[in-house]
Amino acid sequence: MHEVSKLKLNLGSGGLPMEGYINVDMNPKAPQVDVVYNLDEYPWPFESNSVDEVVMEHCLEHLIDHNRGMKEIHRILKKGGIAKISVPHFTWQYAFIDPTHKHFFAYLTFFYYARDCGYFDFQFSSCKVRIIFGKTLSVWNYLLEPLFNLIPNVYEQSPLRIFPAIHVTARLIK
Repeated sequence: MHEVSKLKLNLGSGGLPMEGYINVDMNPKAPQVDVVYNLDEYPWPFESNSVDEVVMEHCLEHLIDHNRGMKEIHRILKKGGIAKISVPHFTWQYAFIDPTHKHFFAYLTFFYYARDCGYFDFQFSSCKVRIIFGKTLSVWNYLLEPLFNLIPNVYEQSPLRIFPAIHVTARLIK
């Protein structure tokens, strides 16, 4: 018996195409783009409950309506399907420098999509989040990242934000 191939999407692939994924981007000149599509147009060109995995690296913040984007991710994922999403953290200077960014995110943002908060007509079954810090020029971030992920609310709601995070990563399961 052979394993059935899984449908995996790299949404907003841009300059980072992924092997084994269908790379989706609105730029027809993006490297190895398989599907040229503007993710601000709904519904997305994928069947409901058809996708096993979605990767979305630094794309959600560019959508006009990121909540609608999350609803589309939920719609196209199979039950048990995984969404891996990275977005800019609100303390990162480049989150604000890029004029195409429409949204900024905090540690708790993605938990709204995995609980009945009364805002959405969809709900992921689980959510795990990490705040990621740049380590290239800031050696102290090797120590701060694990500490601040233990106490994310203390970090985000205090002057500790003087140590900016780069992005938030979320792993959601339908």
